[in-house]
Amino acid sequence: MKHFLAVFFSLVVLTGLAQEGERGSIAKKTNTISEGVKHALVVGISKYHEAGLRLNYAKNDAALFKDYLLLSEKIPVENIAYLVDEDAVSINILRSLKKLLQNTQSGDVVYIYFAGHGDVVDDFGEKEGFLLAADANANQEYYAGGVVPLALLNDKVVGKMAEKGVKVILILDACRSGFIFQEGTQKNMGTIQAMFENSTKILSCGPNELSYESSDISHGYFTYYLVKGLLGKADSNTDNNLQYRELDDYLYDNVSATVSKKHKQSQTPVLRTQNDRLVLKPVNIADNNIDIESFKNNIKSSTAIASVRGVNSEKTPEVAGVITSFNTAITKKNYYGRPTSALELYKNASKNSAFTEGLLFKMASELIKELSTSAQQLINKYISGASVLPQGTEFSKQAKHLEICLELMGEDDFLYDRVYSSKLMLDAYAIIQSKNYSAYNVAKKKLKEALKVQSRAAYIHNALGMVYSYQQVYDSAHYHYKEAKELITTWATPVKNIGVNLLEQYQYDEAKEYLDSSLGMTGSNEDSFIKLGIINENQGKYKLAENYYKKALEINPKNTIALKKMSDIYELKGNLKNAAIWYNKAFELDSLKTIIETGLNAYIDNNNVDNKTAEQLFLNAIDLQPNTSVVYCEYADYLRTNKTNKNRLRYADSLYGLAIKKDPHNTWAYAGRGRLYYNMRNAKKAKQSFEEGIAKNPNKPLSYYYYAEYFKNVFKNNQYAEPFYLKAIKKDKYFIPAYSGLVEIYNKQKQYSKSITLLNNMIKTTPEAPDFWNLLGDTYYEKGAYLDAINAFKEAIKLDESYSKSYVNLGYSELHSNNFEAAKTYYHKAVDNNPVKNKSSDIAAYIVSMAKNKNRFGTPQETKDLFKLAYDIDVSGNSGIPYSECLYLNSEPDLAFKIAESTYKKVKGINLETDVLKLLVKCSIDNNDSINADKYFKILSTVNKSPDLLLAGIYYIFKGDVNSGYALIDKTNPLILRSPKLKEMYSKETIQNYIFKN
Repeated sequence: MKHFLAVFFSLVVLTGLAQEGERGSIAKKTNTISEGVKHALVVGISKYHEAGLRLNYAKNDAALFKDYLLLSEKIPVENIAYLVDEDAVSINILRSLKKLLQNTQSGDVVYIYFAGHGDVVDDFGEKEGFLLAADANANQEYYAGGVVPLALLNDKVVGKMAEKGVKVILILDACRSGFIFQEGTQKNMGTIQAMFENSTKILSCGPNELSYESSDISHGYFTYYLVKGLLGKADSNTDNNLQYRELDDYLYDNVSATVSKKHKQSQTPVLRTQNDRLVLKPVNIADNNIDIESFKNNIKSSTAIASVRGVNSEKTPEVAGVITSFNTAITKKNYYGRPTSALELYKNASKNSAFTEGLLFKMASELIKELSTSAQQLINKYISGASVLPQGTEFSKQAKHLEICLELMGEDDFLYDRVYSSKLMLDAYAIIQSKNYSAYNVAKKKLKEALKVQSRAAYIHNALGMVYSYQQVYDSAHYHYKEAKELITTWATPVKNIGVNLLEQYQYDEAKEYLDSSLGMTGSNEDSFIKLGIINENQGKYKLAENYYKKALEINPKNTIALKKMSDIYELKGNLKNAAIWYNKAFELDSLKTIIETGLNAYIDNNNVDNKTAEQLFLNAIDLQPNTSVVYCEYADYLRTNKTNKNRLRYADSLYGLAIKKDPHNTWAYAGRGRLYYNMRNAKKAKQSFEEGIAKNPNKPLSYYYYAEYFKNVFKNNQYAEPFYLKAIKKDKYFIPAYSGLVEIYNKQKQYSKSITLLNNMIKTTPEAPDFWNLLGDTYYEKGAYLDAINAFKEAIKLDESYSKSYVNLGYSELHSNNFEAAKTYYHKAVDNNPVKNKSSDIAAYIVSMAKNKNRFGTPQETKDLFKLAYDIDVSGNSGIPYSECLYLNSEPDLAFKIAESTYKKVKGINLETDVLKLLVKCSIDNNDSINADKYFKILSTVNKSPDLLLAGIYYIFKGDVNSGYALIDKTNPLILRSPKLKEMYSKETIQNYIFKN
């Protein structure tokens, strides 16, 4: 037997009961009151849309009770509304309740049975109870839909029926096992008892108990014995009149005993009524002899019938044909917008007298169910905190679905207000999800209107907070996030959004607290981990940021945002090799999103995209994301940096204008436009554009930083730049780009102490940030304090071994400290991690230049070591030739020949080829290698048609043709022979043996 751990709420409400009596008194016979027409609504939900809410036997219990009503109570099948699983959505349940209310009159009997989940939430001190329909969310955001409010059921259904004299039997199995909010579902028992006063209540268990079920009987014990008791097994005195007290005793004796024996747990059914001697129902002798298994045998067929979707009809062929077409349209999701759509078929049918009111109700209900369920599923996904939501167009589509529902429902429908507010929310979120910032005021207006209808809807408060947050009205954003948080204390999204709200105000410590507290709450943790990563990234704590991004990827390896952030982190650390690896992973999953977020211009530059293709790429991006400011800005940047035609530059200006209109908080749009105006020789408009960016974004450090960069790099005025860097830091004390700009200014002005003081203060504040150590190392390097520079760079690497910026800097510092082996190690790491910025050829060229200076002012060994270091780093002609030449001039012709011969295979260009061939000939002569001397002199003569007379003369003397050799030497410029430069061209062995031998 499966342990079910269910708390099963069952209560029976009979209006117009007798006087209250004491339990255990002598039973009084009561005459059966004549009854009118019997009706029933039976609801059972095992297969909730949310996997976390699904049950085992609720659907079976509903089927069992329905069969009891059919076979024992003899209720006609047309008088029973039977809703199970996907059909038991809230809108269907409430429409069926309203139909019952409309179609009943005094003396009628109504059975309302519900098997599924129930919950209660603390709504600012008030307990609000709910029955959860199939489309309920798993986050306790019940004002978003998918529920039947108990207050509505009590006040607008049961209460109104009682006023009409209708006898209502209400059976609620609304506290099932496995429910994720067990405490809430247990409290719901108290809520039900408090609400349904002066009524008979039958509960499956007492307070702090749970109900159990069995896989052997495929039911909960309570339902199983309830039906058996109602069939007559509970009629203990066999007088054929079943009293409440008899049913109570029967349930206690059977349920309690079975659960105690099989589960070692307590489950005590409770029956409370105004008079427990009252007859609940007369017992049909034939029913008493019925085996409950015969009821259970009907369940399979009952559920099969219920699983046939659509509307059934046995009317005329004309009606049957329309119904068939209607069901086909529903199946194909052809809901509206076409002549053959379900909506048009319904409208036409409503004008045809052949269609009864009941049939039209079924058609409307089926269409409403399909449309509202689709919309509710999207709302539930939003509430779940899913890391990836559909595009804005999908929210617009679902808003249209609810608009059709409203048209079909009528304003007096129980759920009209809820559907209307959900429609407004979906309309608003379509704008939010599309990042259509220019329409955010429209979204705000819709959300405010939605809150007037449903002031306790947490999901609407949360969306409104997002609008205010973007508009930088942070207090209002915080208010609505807090409201959402208090309405659903377990929901992570508003808690996370409070953290994001604080992050956007650069209040990092407070933001961390909220984001940390959101972890483990209901909803996905992916986005919280990413936001925690962003905080640490902003503070320069790249290792911690990387760990948070990886945690997000552990949850969802296909999270392109986290993959892209990993790429960004490595790029910030100067490690383009790893940055490219993470970028490619994101690109494989979503190439367009990755390209746009990384930057269209960066993609164009990295892939050498031609002008025509580039412009088409921008146009395609605009078509795909017409409301995204950044694509217009990127296109404008491309035109600004690649075009000189005035018309194209004016077009760039208009694109910047569109970018600003789409998003007034796009700080770069103002900065890019300012640079454009400067290029167009309009410094006044450039200044205005930068200052407008600051005015629109006074709290963003980037707006000040861009202005500072303009003054420093474009306007070449460090005096103007410095205060704007400082203002950026005032807005965000961790804003590393501004520190980098300031340090560059101070170091160029040789104000090293200002840089050192500034950086040491930040290192005390955030010692985990390698950037500040790296900038400190740069400062010491510029100052010439290489040992201090080395120590600072090593501190950066100690914090994060993948921080590649410090490797190349360490290499140069070690180089100037004559630690060549250490320099080589760091250079190799720098080149490996960032071969684009740290080109081996550039590093080698610097070292070659340094070696040439050492040749004049240092020792021969230092010179040779530097040339060797350059060659070890970059095995090319540019470093191989000077190294080979150094060896040759220092009487190491054998090694010089090997280096030169290896280099010859790699050189490109006639000049380099000529130089290396000359070296090969020279080395061969000093090695007394006639074969190679002949080989390479012959090639040299072919490559260079203007022979080097001095080298040719030396070669001929080496070969034994002394006369010809000296004849050529005599033709050489005598100034060369007398110049000290001769020793820079030929080894002392060659000079002694061949040039001045005579």
